[in-house]
Amino acid sequence: MDLIQIIGRILPILAIALAAGVVVIGITYSVYIAYKKRGGKRSITRRQFIASFLLLGWFVIVMTLTTFSRGANYEGWINLELFSGYINAWNQWSLSEFQLIIFNMLMFAPLGFILPHIGMKTRHVKPVLLISLLVTLGIEIFQMSTGRGIFELDDILHNTLGSMAGYLLMRAILDSVEQRKITLRSLWKALCIPLVFTMLFSSAFIIYHNKELGNLSIRPAISQNMNQVEITLNTRLPDEAEKVSLYRSSEIHNLEYAKRVASLMKDYFELHQKGSISIDGYNRIWTFLDNTGTEFTFNYDVSRGTWSLASNIEANTPVEPEDLIKQGQEYGSWLTQNDLLPKKAIFSTQNGDTVRWDIEKKVTDIAKGDSDYDTGLIIIVPSAEPMIPQNLLYFMNKNIYVRVVDIISPAEAYEEIPKGNFYIYNSLKKGDKLNVNKYELTYTYDSKGYYQPVYRFEGEINGEHWDALIPAVMN
Repeated sequence: MDLIQIIGRILPILAIALAAGVVVIGITYSVYIAYKKRGGKRSITRRQFIASFLLLGWFVIVMTLTTFSRGANYEGWINLELFSGYINAWNQWSLSEFQLIIFNMLMFAPLGFILPHIGMKTRHVKPVLLISLLVTLGIEIFQMSTGRGIFELDDILHNTLGSMAGYLLMRAILDSVEQRKITLRSLWKALCIPLVFTMLFSSAFIIYHNKELGNLSIRPAISQNMNQVEITLNTRLPDEAEKVSLYRSSEIHNLEYAKRVASLMKDYFELHQKGSISIDGYNRIWTFLDNTGTEFTFNYDVSRGTWSLASNIEANTPVEPEDLIKQGQEYGSWLTQNDLLPKKAIFSTQNGDTVRWDIEKKVTDIAKGDSDYDTGLIIIVPSAEPMIPQNLLYFMNKNIYVRVVDIISPAEAYEEIPKGNFYIYNSLKKGDKLNVNKYELTYTYDSKGYYQPVYRFEGEINGEHWDALIPAVMN
């Protein structure tokens, strides 16, 4: 989810937060009036009243975003690995992951920004720090106990830092108002936390762009605890490995390529774009409408360089075999004209309503190859319209030969398994039994589009299928 989508989710919540704030403040004000009539001497200033109203509205928005808008799908999920979010953002090299870190800080900035207006005690750093910690800790515990979120140390860190950034900004403003001038000290207070993270992210971008190969999403952000996991190796692992070929695809992490193809879809099929491009993990999503108002979704996967165009209305369209082949030829001609159909792709039909083109290449040929090649498939499900397909799946990649690279041996790669340096959805636990039965050399794309060799180990965990990918390129 990107920041635009987050803002889109916040806007409807604002009305709820406003209503809740009005009700609670109204009740509080009535109680306060009754208190004053009975001789109460403590007064609430207009500033404190407004600050309390804003804090309540902020809290309603935060709880709705982080807890009540989710299903109870995270029972027992705890992540106590500090900075794992940064490792994951680096491995994935995902805009969404970096945005999530920033958003978690921005979300709590209003807390620290407003607290100094509640009273004189909350104008000091220690009370604000304590309140910020308690609030974010309370939210994390509530998420964990209700199963509506993951208890993460990274969230506590970022929420607290965000609140302190808001507090330091407000303190700088208050100090400048009191002194009637902006001092370097006040400016440093306001900018210290944003500057630290600007330097951190800038350093990451500089390091990333100065290295040749990209990052591999198969690397785990958190290593598995293998101390009490029983591991059995049931295959022989060579101690040496020959050099293999390295390739690169220009379609990976290439938004300009995606925009070009999206524009081609829009113009050729006479579609109209609805809204802006949205982000969902690795996916960049366009929404189109045809002349009848039918909605189509164009989805580009940045991690694979693949894309699809799909109608949001499902319809079975039986087609005569001769007509299906004719439609396939027309689509094939169109794909060829736009340099989207490799010459070696093999045409076929399936299920009486689908046309497809395939190119396969064995991993052994890829590893020993020294030339460019295409691989993948294209699937089109025609619709009742003359040309607009019901579904178009483009999973074809052109891999450009780069050079040969040294790789580690299977035995060296296996050493990462007992260390727990592999990705698995559900963490291993005490008493689990892992059988490693076989391995193979395969390939996967990194974040710069390089088609890197990796080892795939396969076996079972407690009788269930398991596999893991281990990077093979020698550092």
